[in-house]
Amino acid sequence: MTSKPLPPHGSLSRHKWHGCKCRTCYDGYNEWARQHKALKRGDTYNALIDAEPVRQHLLRLEAAGISTTKVAKYLGCHPSNVISFVKPTGAGRPRRRRTTPEHAARILAVTVADLLPGTVDATGTRRRIQALAAIGWPLRHLGPIIGVSPAWVDDLVKKDVTSGQTAHAVRQAYERLSRSNPERHGVSKVSAQRARRRAANLRWPTPKYWAKFPDAIDDPHFTPEYGMTKPQRLAEEAVWMVTVAGVPRTEAAARLGLTFGEVDEALTRNDMRKAA
Repeated sequence: MTSKPLPPHGSLSRHKWHGCKCRTCYDGYNEWARQHKALKRGDTYNALIDAEPVRQHLLRLEAAGISTTKVAKYLGCHPSNVISFVKPTGAGRPRRRRTTPEHAARILAVTVADLLPGTVDATGTRRRIQALAAIGWPLRHLGPIIGVSPAWVDDLVKKDVTSGQTAHAVRQAYERLSRSNPERHGVSKVSAQRARRRAANLRWPTPKYWAKFPDAIDDPHFTPEYGMTKPQRLAEEAVWMVTVAGVPRTEAAARLGLTFGEVDEALTRNDMRKAA
């Protein structure tokens, strides 16, 4: 005896009578329910539309550093109502492929400018510019790529705060250039070598270094130890213990195996660096 094939996914009977709980069947049932209620009320019915444009819009926002959870919070809805456009939200609930025109319009209206803060900590911006210089990108060449004047880039590596728009532009430039060869993009060999020498003298970490610590580049509390000798690392540790942790100088010296004079010298160098 040949069994009768099941109705297709998305049909009313597949969900209601055969108990299928996949996202396609849920969407099909919700579509039927909306239409049925609208007809009973005598309202004009708006059918579900393709959700792919919503998905692509959310992926572009994610590429700009704005998560789907952040979009949901901005819209004042449950995170699953936004996340489901990008990925499955559970067993038997695949990615959403159809949605209401109203819901799609709300999400599509969200822009990067809506969610980027006005002023942000400049640690990540500064480190990304320094890392590009470490592989040979002169700061003046980065200005047009970032969208600011060449002279302003030199100021960015000294700032403690910057605008959200600038941080976003630097992040995009870094993603695009961190694996590139400057000489193949119009930078002269002399300029690239000069940028590398300056970065090496200032111990600016390269993109390869930051790739080992993917979450650290934006963390102002993370101190990179790129290009440092063991005595230099101990000196930096001593500075942190005294200035941040509040450990007395003599105790810091004893813990690290340094003399009091070495700790004092490290603190003096730190003060001079800050003044410079």
